[in-house]
Amino acid sequence: MIIGQIAFDRNNTIPTAKVSTPEEVAEAFNALKIFHPAPVIVLVGGATRMKWLEGLFMRKAVGIIAKVAEETGCVLIDGGTQAGVMQEIGRQRKGKKYAFPLVGVVHGDLLLKRKPQAIFDPNHTHFFLIPGDRWGDESPWIAKIATLLAGRQKSITVLVNGGKISRSDVENSLKEGRTTIVFRRTGRLADELQATGQILEVSALQGTSSLLSFFRSKLS
Repeated sequence: MIIGQIAFDRNNTIPTAKVSTPEEVAEAFNALKIFHPAPVIVLVGGATRMKWLEGLFMRKAVGIIAKVAEETGCVLIDGGTQAGVMQEIGRQRKGKKYAFPLVGVVHGDLLLKRKPQAIFDPNHTHFFLIPGDRWGDESPWIAKIATLLAGRQKSITVLVNGGKISRSDVENSLKEGRTTIVFRRTGRLADELQATGQILEVSALQGTSSLLSFFRSKLS
């Protein structure tokens, strides 16, 4: 395990852990000062290719998740890059001055190709760098890190929009025994994935109060 930091500017330096085993992940929680065990929300979904209305509903969905994370003391985990739902959750956390930890999980070989300031979202609070050299390698790590962080606390995965990699994210969460909640009307995979015992659904057309109550019930 290597503990470091990514400096976006003089006023924004984000702690980072490079890990290669689940055992190192558990050690990194302490090194990064991430309180655990804690309830966890895993946010997965679209990074690109959203239509205008899908983007509007995406922002509403992410706003609901951000508010729930703040109210319930959750740690939120995602893919950590400057794209789609990951960038939006960072913007909303910063804009509303929320305090919940926002942890990005990114494969480390990206740092060999581009400067971190061009890839990582600057509104996250922590990053895990994991083994891998292509998009999607982070999927099993996101699911495992969430499990280790939650311990016996509640955890859920929320899918907003999404494509091929998001399908892998959902599959890995289900392997960890984590319920996935799909946000209908946000487009693509979130509108295609069939509800089952472990896959529940809500709609972005529902009222904000109703959605907040639903998500609170899954984390309390």
